[in-house]
Amino acid sequence: MKALLLGSTGLLGQAIAPEWRRRGHTVLEAARHDAPIALDIADEAALAATLDAEAPDIVVNGAALTDIDACERDPGAAWRINARPLAFLADWSSRTGRVLLHVSTDHYYLDGGAAPHDEGAPVSLVNEYARAKYAGEALALTTPHALVLRTSIVGIRRWKHPTFAEWAIDVVLHDRPATLFNDAWSSSIDVRTFAGAALDMVEAGATGLFNLAASVVYTKEAFLREVARQLDVRLTSAVAGSVGELSTRRAGHLGLDVGRAEQVLGYHLPTLEEVVASVLNQYREGRP
Repeated sequence: MKALLLGSTGLLGQAIAPEWRRRGHTVLEAARHDAPIALDIADEAALAATLDAEAPDIVVNGAALTDIDACERDPGAAWRINARPLAFLADWSSRTGRVLLHVSTDHYYLDGGAAPHDEGAPVSLVNEYARAKYAGEALALTTPHALVLRTSIVGIRRWKHPTFAEWAIDVVLHDRPATLFNDAWSSSIDVRTFAGAALDMVEAGATGLFNLAASVVYTKEAFLREVARQLDVRLTSAVAGSVGELSTRRAGHLGLDVGRAEQVLGYHLPTLEEVVASVLNQYREGRP
């Protein structure tokens, strides 16, 4: 299988490319900068030319503007990157019969606490990031060959701006002062496990909308405290806080019910302990 990977230099792309190649597939890496194929997903003409030239069996869309505050400042950019390209990619998929794998988000739920949300749960779109990503889902699903995965990923990227996991490990190792959100719930999955499970979903022929995340719902605070436990470090400078203190309003109850995905996969998705263990293994290896 030949895959065109959009957003290949991001956290997700850096995990998908080696995992899918390890399992025998060809992966063509495309991104705006520092990728073998220089491509801006918002440039429809360039995207069309790349699809025509490479003729992939599947397009994996991992490109996104994920900075929530940046999306709020520039809704047009959020739309151009997170939504509009999916209309073009869905049309390509419908015309060619090729698969479109679109990676979405979990930023849709305002209540529920630690309860997981299934794919049919009502959504609340409280910021521009959520609105654009939800529109991208809807556009992707206009083709019957689309697989849309709602998720939240954590992992090691080693760029100048740390990922959440990199920040968390730094806080723990240096016992830095930090605010740990105890009201921000999620089912974040380590990016390596996600990369493998996403390929398993594709190989199983899954289409439509699925949640693909950890099998449990936990808080941001719980993630850091699990990192500290596995590193055998005591946190003395961290304090509990609320996601409501952030400048841009965010949905905070982001747990995902992964039952449907587990039925397709035939195995259980990871627990919090397994997610943290995988992230720490990445960190110790010194590479993404």
